[in-house]
Amino acid sequence: MADKIAFIGDSTSVAGFRPLGVAVFPASDPAQMRAAWDEVARGGFGIVFVTEPVYAELQDEIAAAADKPVPAVTVVPGAGSAGGVGEAKLARAIERAVGTSALIREEEA
Repeated sequence: MADKIAFIGDSTSVAGFRPLGVAVFPASDPAQMRAAWDEVARGGFGIVFVTEPVYAELQDEIAAAADKPVPAVTVVPGAGSAGGVGEAKLARAIERAVGTSALIREEEA
């Protein structure tokens, strides 16, 4: 059963999730990111959060996982990140779900 949650990202971003029962995988370089993804991919995780730098490095692997029911992969901004990729993916998911963009940028308001 894939009922576990994992978080792959820099140590600052993942630090607060361990007490919540999330399996954290600190990764700051491409080799660590790939090793963490390999472990998560075979570890029975249902949900995997990755920071934007991890997503940028592992786009192909994450895209391949998107065709499978698990794990569900969510991109989140890392500590100190502006949130470009994660915010854009979230906005597209909301737009697909509700049929319109629900996010209004400050400069548009």
